[in-house]
Amino acid sequence: MGSMLDRVLERELKDALVRFQQELHRAGLDDENVKSRVRGAKQFVAFLYGRYLGKR
Repeated sequence: MGSMLDRVLERELKDALVRFQQELHRAGLDDENVKSRVRGAKQFVAFLYGRYLGKR
């Protein structure tokens, strides 16, 4: 079980990805472009979060 900080960080990252996706839709991007950008953002977040946890 992760620490409270880990849980808060994970929740904030998930919320940020949802907001990012919503902003892309508002900007008028087509669904395929949004999916691609969100996929890249998720990979970047996974990389950062893995580094935070000490996983490489």
